[in-house]
Amino acid sequence: MAAQTPTPSPTKPVKSELLAPAGSIEAFFAAFDHGADAVYCGLKEFSARAKARNFTLADVERMTTYAHSQKKQLYVTLNTLIKEAELPRLVDILGSLAAIRVDGLIVQDLGVWRLAHAHFPQLPLHASTQMTVHNGAGVKMLERMGFARAVLARELSLAEIAEVRSQTTIELEHFVHGALCFSISGQCLFSSALTGASGNRGRCAQPCRRRLHNRKQPGYHFSTSDLSAIELLPQLLKAGVMSFKIEGRMKSAEYVARVVAAYRLMLDAPESQRKTALLEAAEHLELSFGRQATKGFLTGFVPTGIADSTQHGTLGRHLGDVVSLRGGMIGFTAKERLHVGDRIRIQPQNDQAGIGFTVRELFCEQKKSKAAKAGDFVQVKIPEKGGFFRARDAVFKVGGKTLFTLNPDACLERLAQVALVPRTEGEIKLREAAVTQALAAFLPKITVEPTAMPELTVRGREIQDIGLLDDPQQMARLELPLTSRNLAALKGVEKQLAQKKERLSWELPAMLFGPDWIEYRRAIQMLHASGYRRFRINNLGHLPLFAGLSDVILLGGFRCYTLNSQAALAWQELGLAELTLSLEDEQKNISDLYHRPLTVPLAVTVYSAVTLLLSRIPLKGLRSGNVLHSDKEEEYRVITDSGLTEVMSGQDFSLVGRLRELREMGCARISVDLSHCGAVSAKGRQVLAALASDQPLPDTFTFNYLQGLS
Repeated sequence: MAAQTPTPSPTKPVKSELLAPAGSIEAFFAAFDHGADAVYCGLKEFSARAKARNFTLADVERMTTYAHSQKKQLYVTLNTLIKEAELPRLVDILGSLAAIRVDGLIVQDLGVWRLAHAHFPQLPLHASTQMTVHNGAGVKMLERMGFARAVLARELSLAEIAEVRSQTTIELEHFVHGALCFSISGQCLFSSALTGASGNRGRCAQPCRRRLHNRKQPGYHFSTSDLSAIELLPQLLKAGVMSFKIEGRMKSAEYVARVVAAYRLMLDAPESQRKTALLEAAEHLELSFGRQATKGFLTGFVPTGIADSTQHGTLGRHLGDVVSLRGGMIGFTAKERLHVGDRIRIQPQNDQAGIGFTVRELFCEQKKSKAAKAGDFVQVKIPEKGGFFRARDAVFKVGGKTLFTLNPDACLERLAQVALVPRTEGEIKLREAAVTQALAAFLPKITVEPTAMPELTVRGREIQDIGLLDDPQQMARLELPLTSRNLAALKGVEKQLAQKKERLSWELPAMLFGPDWIEYRRAIQMLHASGYRRFRINNLGHLPLFAGLSDVILLGGFRCYTLNSQAALAWQELGLAELTLSLEDEQKNISDLYHRPLTVPLAVTVYSAVTLLLSRIPLKGLRSGNVLHSDKEEEYRVITDSGLTEVMSGQDFSLVGRLRELREMGCARISVDLSHCGAVSAKGRQVLAALASDQPLPDTFTFNYLQGLS
């Protein structure tokens, strides 16, 4: 790694950028027509918003040319995890984007980073918020790896952002508006565990928006409000953010136009006119019909409204509740003005999706009208294919007066008029050579011989689990979470561990905010001085914790995502001596990985509790250990510890009973995670006994291993 870059000068002016989403061609033009400096969009493959319309490479070439003609920029998102079989297609796309000269590539998977960095260096790389970079150490790692920009985690305060800025010169991007996730980005397995559709692969089914029950009380505990940081733009700029990102590749062109126009007003307003600009901007945002607004974590504390279980969390403004259904019309008392031409959505009380339609006929106090005012009883004609509604369904206003009027056909015609610059024969050959070189660097497939009994690592909970080390026949290594409690208890068992330190490893927590990082650096130095050398990391920001320490053996946790051989090589080159495959991986992809001649060992977790959501948001009215139930009687246990909220699946993940399959794939290392119950507990002993006889465990699930990962 290169030496640390110098601290940036605090007096250096920061050039700001207003960055807008484009999930459709209409949104692309709406963004630029209303003041965006740059747009980010996804292809029809490898996009974290797979459900957006997205674009072809031919589209992106014209869009990039158009942006450059306006002296603006276009970034492409390849911010999903990539399976092994998808790597050849990925290389072809990287070659095309390099030839198109897009202005940035937003990535999550380190396999994408490795290929782009090595073979397509003309592509500026931006680290997606999906990489969960949340401290100065992580951002410094990105800078050393050649990234041009870091998209910071959304859980940071202004003070924490300023601290990151003081440690690096890399460009900093931060979300300022749009939907928030309850989970820290890149740490959500909820959709994947329920449906096989992974949020890490752009296919989130949004289970966090569903209704859940605390005992018998229903609520929307994981459904967050929308971020709106328009008032904080000056403070964000002062903290060192240069790119202000608007979320919304699933949103309409009208939404993009309104929000971009609002933020453009604030960014351009001189200090003396900010109050006036904010009032005008608020009018635009009022018509963008988002959810309840929050400033998120930026103000340094968690606003009470960021996750309010009493709020449905659905888009739009609540107009009222259906009280009558007759004559093909729904009736309700309007809480605000409603016009013919406005768009509304009827939302059922359960967790099913609502149905939206445009108001074509409106009756106010039983008289046909063009508009109704707040307090009027209104009846709205239901479209013939409008769906089935019930009394007490909620009515939301989700669209009104339009700002952007171009239809899709007009936008496509406008794009088709963009004159492309022909590529020279030399440019074409250069692109082909880079693609060929990248493909030639792939590891060949190999024939795999079945392994003997895989080497076992047991992840325990507390110091008392070290008794397992007395029997080396039973397990090769024990792993303990690096906590203050375990460190304190370590002093009492030093003699017992004197000859066993090489078989004990320490796992770092996934998130280390602010001063936590410094405390863990001290703890690691103390353990190293005491003779401990094995540590498991879960984030890029963990790597600098070991600077200057000799003979350390760094192991990658499953949060160091490794779904392809290029990612495995990347982590190995960064210093990891072992990798743990993702809990959400599938049988075929695991087999594909074992059929590559990797020199870094790959371990498979065969038993573990599953953290579906990892969040910095506290849940009001819930205590650690409380259990929530879905309408389908699925259980989710809430655990709060050290400022983080974990939402655990009611069932544990298990591949116990499938060791023969794994051995035939070539798996030589397995791990059993008993940190939720303790290795010597009754449950822990039950799991280890089942493992010894390779018998399936009851009341467990195989995650995506059998159903596949989409």
